[in-house]
Amino acid sequence: MISLTKEEAKAIDIAVNNHIPFGITPYYAHLMDQKPNRKDDHAVRAQVIPPLFYAEEMAKKKREREHSFDFMMEHDTSPIDLVVRRYPKIAIFKPYNTCSQICVYCQRNWEIDEVLSPTALAPQEKINAAIKWFKDNPEISEVLITGGDAFIMSGKMIDSIMAEFAKMDHIKRIRLGTRTPVVLPQRVTDELIGTLKKYHKPGKREVCVVTHFEHVYEISPESVEAVQKIRRAGMSVYNQLVFTIENSRRFEAVATRRLLKSIGVDLYYTFVTKGKEETREYRVPIARLLQEQKEEARLVPGMERTDEVVYNMPRLGKNYLRAWQHHDVIMISKDGSRVVEFHPWEKNISLVDTYLATEPPIYDYLQKLKARGEKRSDYQSIWYYF
Repeated sequence: MISLTKEEAKAIDIAVNNHIPFGITPYYAHLMDQKPNRKDDHAVRAQVIPPLFYAEEMAKKKREREHSFDFMMEHDTSPIDLVVRRYPKIAIFKPYNTCSQICVYCQRNWEIDEVLSPTALAPQEKINAAIKWFKDNPEISEVLITGGDAFIMSGKMIDSIMAEFAKMDHIKRIRLGTRTPVVLPQRVTDELIGTLKKYHKPGKREVCVVTHFEHVYEISPESVEAVQKIRRAGMSVYNQLVFTIENSRRFEAVATRRLLKSIGVDLYYTFVTKGKEETREYRVPIARLLQEQKEEARLVPGMERTDEVVYNMPRLGKNYLRAWQHHDVIMISKDGSRVVEFHPWEKNISLVDTYLATEPPIYDYLQKLKARGEKRSDYQSIWYYF
């Protein structure tokens, strides 16, 4: 369907031979350009075709079992198997730990054995115990059913899980985390919509879908139809955009947001990833996202501007950059990286550690933009954003 460079082919071989999660749906592959120059489809290819450095390092680390792949430290915030709780009112439920395809920079791909793994569904006793935890914690008003990908479960399984949460009066919103509208829109069937609609009760309980569109290349007639099916049933679709080197060029992300708004997707947030060392080539300085937000402030309509800017961190989750009490730039290292200290929300009520994040050097980032055909002078004000 597409041509690969020698480096891409080698990286894929390493991933497959070392059981590093890898997979691309035929539908998603058809979104790519046939030629491998990545001139226009760079963001699409980069999401799923692992860089050679990544594949080699992950293969090495898989043999070194003392290395921790849980770089977001979700296990540290897991009160019971299949549940992650980082915030007061919402918790994550992960009954199914695989997807229809694998994103290279995913924070949970370390848990996945393989694409569409036949053993991905958690044992029923663990699912029951996790659901009981939600019943026993009435302060939780919202659940995010994810994994993995919530929509890759069978319709029967989705129905049974939704029915359990619908019995809990304290659950006011059920989110379903899925990339199927982007990578496998054919999964959004009338039958699936009918199942979700049963539990969507305006004024009492909201059912909504949260997905990841990352680039305009992903917005196809098929994905538009998948979104519209959800919207016609009265449910909302929200987007969280991962900000990487591949979609950080000026006004590239806003082109995606503009098109998303036109197809009925609400903009939720844009976040900068922390990531493993192996995914360092994807990372962008926080300053670039702040710069983009300021640049767009008067140039595009409000609903198309950069949405809520967050930084995703181990154990602490997503910290909102507009909340200035949450972070401080404390030093600039010798390679030009900024070191940022983040303060967890609960620091005033319990003893918790702050988190030190070392940003990619701005100079290196500008050099990468130059290699992609950008003028560094267009980005010079980035040095003044903190």
